[in-house]
Amino acid sequence: MLPVWIRPWLLAALLCYCIFGVYWYLMVGYAQGWHEDERQTLASTLVEPMAWDSLEATAAGDDALISVESRGRDPEAEACASDGACRSRCHAEGQVAAGPDRPVLNCLVSLPPTDKSEAEQRVDRLMRQRHPLGLSYLLRSDGRKVTAVARLQGEIQAMRCGTEGRCYLLAKLPDVDDRSVFVSDDFGHHWRLAAQGVLERAYVPRIVGIDGDRVWVDGFKRLYLSSDGGRHWRVLADDERLLTYRPELMSGSLTHDKNTDHFDWYRDDTGMLHAVAGGRYQSTPDSVMLQVDADSGEIVSATKYDGGFSYIENGPGGQLFGIYRSNRRERDTLYRIRGGELQPIRVGGHQPLRTLVANDHWLLLDVGQNDGEHRSLSRDGGQTWQAMDTIRVRDRDVFDPTGAGLLRFGYTDRSEYFPYYWIRP
Repeated sequence: MLPVWIRPWLLAALLCYCIFGVYWYLMVGYAQGWHEDERQTLASTLVEPMAWDSLEATAAGDDALISVESRGRDPEAEACASDGACRSRCHAEGQVAAGPDRPVLNCLVSLPPTDKSEAEQRVDRLMRQRHPLGLSYLLRSDGRKVTAVARLQGEIQAMRCGTEGRCYLLAKLPDVDDRSVFVSDDFGHHWRLAAQGVLERAYVPRIVGIDGDRVWVDGFKRLYLSSDGGRHWRVLADDERLLTYRPELMSGSLTHDKNTDHFDWYRDDTGMLHAVAGGRYQSTPDSVMLQVDADSGEIVSATKYDGGFSYIENGPGGQLFGIYRSNRRERDTLYRIRGGELQPIRVGGHQPLRTLVANDHWLLLDVGQNDGEHRSLSRDGGQTWQAMDTIRVRDRDVFDPTGAGLLRFGYTDRSEYFPYYWIRP
């Protein structure tokens, strides 16, 4: 027989154990694992060393287009970049068909004339030799197989496709000042040159949205708009005008810092543009969101928040979702951002919402459980959530924007072909 005095303590310990067991079953034991597919191998060699941390992907209809950079040398691509013989292999009507033969997109570009002296040109060549642009690959994934379909001597700086098949690719090319714009009308199967020497101050451009011939690009301290398929560009809005719209809403550090790009741009499913100051790397205790008309650039409204938006992504149906972190403790919230309204989707409570991955099929949250890497998946725009096991994202990984899962590249073996496989939710 147990002593009478120990029985309450034993019952209390048993109750705590039962509560912990139920919690573990619901939050961890019930979590669904990730399914790992069989490994496959690229059919084309990629010139090493590869910069796998440069992996970027965009949805292109049912497929995904993926770009990755190489620091290696490709004599054919270099020849094409110098107005070489590859131009004769460009398809009719100024188009290049992307496919397994990996054409070189540079063959669409003619080097612009220069009025520099021979000495100045020698200096330019010397500088390019010291800081050469690398080689970029364009890959296509159908959710099962990955194929290398095109090369570019230079840097693919931004790429995105609309829902109707129009894709834009922004690149920095050798011997061509500023950005070059390539356009596809069939989800990246054929490419043509739209413009070169444009987007002068878009140092690290990001395509915000696409609506046929209209495309919006977030550049340094300004938002650009092209209304004719990327041929001509104009500044739709800039930091100076945004900061002076409602100066009482802006923190002093924003208005006094003239060298920082303060605003990140997004476009929601209504077509409204959102300029957000104070986000993931905010140096201010609060943030400001401005709603901007996508055609005129007119500022519609501005709202100040006691906290910051750490992640903002386009999800199912082009809807805009963002993780908002209040300055108060334990107040992380996932919102749907639409027009000038914020609709709460999920409140983090005691578990901070750390990262957000979104595509047209699901939302994936890091809910900060245990080691900070436990994840939660929603396939219905945030109405219901499914606990997922931990998955670690590495430099050689990219989330497939079509919802196929995490695409992971491995190291080459003696065959010199890169292996890959999907980890599917």
